[in-house]
Amino acid sequence: MRTNSPRERGFTLVELLVVIAIIGVLVGLLLPAVQAARESARRMSCSNNSKQISLAVLNYESANRRFPANYFGPSISAPPNGHGFYSWLVPILPFMEQQPLYDSILLSGPMCDPASFGSSSAYKHNVISSSHPNALAASTIVPSFLCPSDTVTRTLAMGSSSPAPGNYAANIGWVRGTTGPNGTMPSLSQSNGAIPIVNVSRPSGWYKTEMRTGDFTDGMSTTVMLSERLINNSQAITFGFPATTLSFCAGSVSATRTLSGWVNFCIDVTDPDPVYSTPHGKAWISGWSLAGNTYMHVLPINSRNCHIYGGEENGNNLVTPSSRHTGGVMCAYADGHVSFTNANINMNVWWSVGSRNGGEVASTEE
Repeated sequence: MRTNSPRERGFTLVELLVVIAIIGVLVGLLLPAVQAARESARRMSCSNNSKQISLAVLNYESANRRFPANYFGPSISAPPNGHGFYSWLVPILPFMEQQPLYDSILLSGPMCDPASFGSSSAYKHNVISSSHPNALAASTIVPSFLCPSDTVTRTLAMGSSSPAPGNYAANIGWVRGTTGPNGTMPSLSQSNGAIPIVNVSRPSGWYKTEMRTGDFTDGMSTTVMLSERLINNSQAITFGFPATTLSFCAGSVSATRTLSGWVNFCIDVTDPDPVYSTPHGKAWISGWSLAGNTYMHVLPINSRNCHIYGGEENGNNLVTPSSRHTGGVMCAYADGHVSFTNANINMNVWWSVGSRNGGEVASTEE
């Protein structure tokens, strides 16, 4: 007698294709959610970095009765240049659990290779070579100085030491000579930002060399201390204005303009400036203006940067906050709180929170 055993049945080709299609649809639905969750985590990490840095600045002020300064130049314009060219991030290292790194930095010499800085145009050339006494410290990555949403590529744009980049810049207010949002304010003669700025070799009344909490007459909770800005990972930039927020355009600091006038002027300039673009964000340790560790509250968030002729030696370069977060940037205020600022913020509010002592009334919720 023959018994009929049931024949095993497998998937047909059509069924297999249907299953694969369903899996593909599910993956397509889940991927944006996964990416959104990852970006949310990166954004939170960036917020924590901003908070940590702002608290380090406040702890430095508490210990030293002044805010950390950014040195745009050396103390002597001719080699061996004395000391200087250090960013405001250097003195706060001990307050960020980076005491060994701080102790390794030789502060008696300049944070640049020997060079002549006798004129404003000479400030275009600044490198930190592998033979510099602080080459190792300069090349050390400090994780808290990097926003995880941005991409980092180490380059030699600022010298053979391959300095470590950074994403966070301090607010130094408006451009020298600015007459305010509507032109009714006096021409700005001294920096109105949130940290002191110095160039010992080229003294000027523009510098606010020391700053304390009492200098924030507009209120520390309504004055931005620092924000984030993207790192320029290009080795070089060629002419032919690229579609990037990291390109400087050329303008002159000699003209007196309102804040809106500066915005309109910089938008109308169409020539990029490769010399001023490539160092952008490339060295957290450098106080050099073109390294971009300071920024100005002038141009809209995530818009272009603007190189102002004559601003090389005193920080008057329109570095602008930018990020890869959707819709805006993280800003830490002078009282230590951190807020995400929408890129479409009302410009009068944006200008007002960039000034520590202008008497403007602004809501940070706009």
